[in-house]
Amino acid sequence: MLLLGFATNANQAPAQLLVSPDTCVTINKGRTCYTQVSIEWHLPQTGDYCLFLAGLSEPLACWQNRQQGNWQFEFSSSTSTTLLLKQGNEVLLSQEIQVNWVYESQRRKRNWRLF
Repeated sequence: MLLLGFATNANQAPAQLLVSPDTCVTINKGRTCYTQVSIEWHLPQTGDYCLFLAGLSEPLACWQNRQQGNWQFEFSSSTSTTLLLKQGNEVLLSQEIQVNWVYESQRRKRNWRLF
């Protein structure tokens, strides 16, 4: 689990974005990786926040008048992806989900001979 945080002042709890797992492993490079991802966030200010995948305009989830939240979703991607917690258009917290692989993709030309 990876923890990303920053403190806004000495009296407030730090902002946090916890993503578990933060790495997805697939067998071959280029293959889609699938995993269940749990996200938990905490912010010092109550507000309206939305969670996005970078590059997508539709949010995964939104919370109104909240200081914390959690979300689970089925991650599926062949490349690393960044999660963004936004208030309006402002990115408050971000965390990358890395996609790793065990083997390089092997694209061999296979010649078949019948005779």
